[in-house]
Amino acid sequence: MSEIASKIRSIRWQRMMFILLMALMVAGADSCKSTGKLSKKERKAQIEQAKKDLQPIISGTTTLSYDEQKRVVGQIMDKNLNDPVLNEMIIQAQQKLKTLLAEQTQANAQKVDVAKAALYDLLLNKDNKSADELEKELNAIKKQNLKDPELDELIARLEKKIQDMRSGTSNLPVKAQLENAFTTIVNAAKTGNLTQADNTIGKTLQFFSSDDAPVLIIISREGSAVDYDKPTTIKRYLNLLKDTKASKNDIDAIMTDSSGKIKELDLIKK
Repeated sequence: MSEIASKIRSIRWQRMMFILLMALMVAGADSCKSTGKLSKKERKAQIEQAKKDLQPIISGTTTLSYDEQKRVVGQIMDKNLNDPVLNEMIIQAQQKLKTLLAEQTQANAQKVDVAKAALYDLLLNKDNKSADELEKELNAIKKQNLKDPELDELIARLEKKIQDMRSGTSNLPVKAQLENAFTTIVNAAKTGNLTQADNTIGKTLQFFSSDDAPVLIIISREGSAVDYDKPTTIKRYLNLLKDTKASKNDIDAIMTDSSGKIKELDLIKK
């Protein structure tokens, strides 16, 4: 009887040892997973997948954005797979991203320059566009979402101009204001109101970058051949209008500087 009991205890002990051994094996497997250790098969699969993900980036055939490509490369690097071929592909992908970033930066700078030029033209409003027309072109520029402090300042100026136009406090386009000023100076001089003429000259000079901004008068133009009269300055020209009591020229072109001030005025004989 004692021999039978001994055998039973032995069987139970073996079962307990088996269960304990299985528990340790499962715990060991879970431990490997939690510490990020990979089997050879898993590591090989991840390396191959990483190569597949990198190849379109290196060849430039990917449809992913720059940020998405950067994220893919970063995730692969974080895995630390340490494969010689994969490491070389990571370096190639990083170089490709540097080139792509430089190209995007240059393209963005060109877009900013084009947008600035367009905004300067809209602020000058030589074509006498309505507030709605100006706003439509402004919105097209804003939709590009270009990041540049000077561009933001120009947008704010144009928004104010549009607001002023709609509220009735806006002034006419610069070209029309200059033409009105020329007429006012001449008419004031004709009536002997020299104070008004001088005041108008002073206000008109504020449109220009300096009192010495050049004024070029076109005598004749045939195709690309242009003949100019002797150049003068805006201050001298305005005083000439007052002295001669006559305006014999129309505005042909207005050139502005980076602050929107007129740096050169081209006139043409009527």
